[in-house]
Amino acid sequence: MTTLMAERATAPAGPPLRPPNRQALAITGRPYLSHTQISTLRRCAKSFSFRYVEKAPADFVPTSLLLGGAIHSSLEAFYQARMEGLCLSAEEMFLAYQQSWRQSLATAGPNVPVRYNKAEDEASLAALAQRMIAAFLASSLADPKGTILGIEESFTTVLRPDLPDLLAKVDLVVQTEGSLFIADFKTSRSKWNEAKALESADQLILYSQAAAPMARELGLPVKLGFAVITKAKTPVVQVLPVPVEPARLAGLADSVAQVWAAIQAGNFYPNPSAQNCSTCPFKSRCPAFTGR
Repeated sequence: MTTLMAERATAPAGPPLRPPNRQALAITGRPYLSHTQISTLRRCAKSFSFRYVEKAPADFVPTSLLLGGAIHSSLEAFYQARMEGLCLSAEEMFLAYQQSWRQSLATAGPNVPVRYNKAEDEASLAALAQRMIAAFLASSLADPKGTILGIEESFTTVLRPDLPDLLAKVDLVVQTEGSLFIADFKTSRSKWNEAKALESADQLILYSQAAAPMARELGLPVKLGFAVITKAKTPVVQVLPVPVEPARLAGLADSVAQVWAAIQAGNFYPNPSAQNCSTCPFKSRCPAFTGR
């Protein structure tokens, strides 16, 4: 399956970039917008600037980022093996977890510490990861009913001509008898409910637009779902469907346009709050706290 655009910081070879993509490349080093960029700016524009514009070093690496990324890597390894007709064991998935953890630390750099929550350390999180992997292997997600077409698959779509391409990095694409199923994996402290899935649905609805050409080619409707693995003492695996809502997609395009206008204008003001700032890896350099 051909990736339409891999996530990278330089312009891809091929036809000239559209003007909005060229501008995005000049501002962030990436010729597109992603859902992560959009949600970061909505949460705090200054944090967006530190991460994507200034490329500022982080104060710390949160364990939620390390654990979530490493679990994603273990799932990616599992599904990649399934595509090749193999089945990974829990031990092999845990090796992928450990490799991802080490790689994330190397990428962050030797001077960036890991910030552990209370009663956490690397060993306790490794034990949690093993329980999460075991819960996954015992769930229906480990035996998808259909053909796996992609894992960590990148698509791009044009929401509007005046906006940069939207990059959608989809965790899992499965062709079933009646649909093209798009899934995004989440790790969470607690179980999700239907309201939480709907509240978070913007990401998957944008992804459905990016995957629409493939669905049309296959003659199948798109179905969406969050796959949630909890970080509890006894992890729980959930699959929560998200409805495809064309009307909501139109509203999302307007919302993305507002984000893009703020990026173009350089309106990167801090948004101090207990929730945002307590977990922000750029707090030590934020003018809301340094007075600069």
